[in-house]
Amino acid sequence: MKHVLFPITYNCNLKCSFCKEWQKDSVKDIPAAVDKLKEKAGDVEWVFITGGEPLLVEELIWVCDELRAAGFKVGVTTNGTIFKPEILDHIDIIGVSIDGDKEFHDNARGEGVYDKAISFLQYAKDANKCETAVMSVALEDNQDALQNLKPILEAIDPTYWQVQTDINNQGVPIPV
Repeated sequence: MKHVLFPITYNCNLKCSFCKEWQKDSVKDIPAAVDKLKEKAGDVEWVFITGGEPLLVEELIWVCDELRAAGFKVGVTTNGTIFKPEILDHIDIIGVSIDGDKEFHDNARGEGVYDKAISFLQYAKDANKCETAVMSVALEDNQDALQNLKPILEAIDPTYWQVQTDINNQGVPIPV
């Protein structure tokens, strides 16, 4: 599977303890970036839209529609705290970041973030409009928390669980 990661923005509504992506400069000209991606149509199957937090981008639905019309399958990764269920009609897979059990996740990402992420993931799974994925970052201090996440994954039953070894390594989705 050939794929491209498209960090559409580095802006984020969270300041996770292990992430500094929000300090980078975001894409200045989204339509130009989309046009560049369209040049890859036929050579690339998937475009995974990442960030920062992609759901902060006003043009996100337009971007997804443009990319799908060009023949790409489209995925979006979100922290799950911005509830925009309409995105599910415009993508092929939604990835929600969950890095372990509630205690670890909220300590790393912010109070209440775990419940919002789980709720968004459950909503996406129940809506059955696109595939679902849990996106986790494996850190030195969350190995037990990742193990504690397994019963939650079994209950929600996402299509994939992707575990990254660091935030710069996007990993490979593994069917659950």
